Amino acid sequence: MSELKIIQDQVGHAYASTTAIYSHVSDEFRNRLLRRSLQARHGDLWGQEA
Repeated sequence: MSELKIIQDQVGHAYASTTAIYSHVSDEFRNRLLRRSLQARHGDLWGQEA
């Protein structure tokens, strides 16, 4: 069973496409979050102090 199907069942959505709308993370947000995390942990590699 896929993770999306498990979530779909838990929230009671009739269609997987409805669940996908709420569970999708945009590429832009994911990249921003990753960059922020890397800067916080390895600031010296980004020209900043950690």
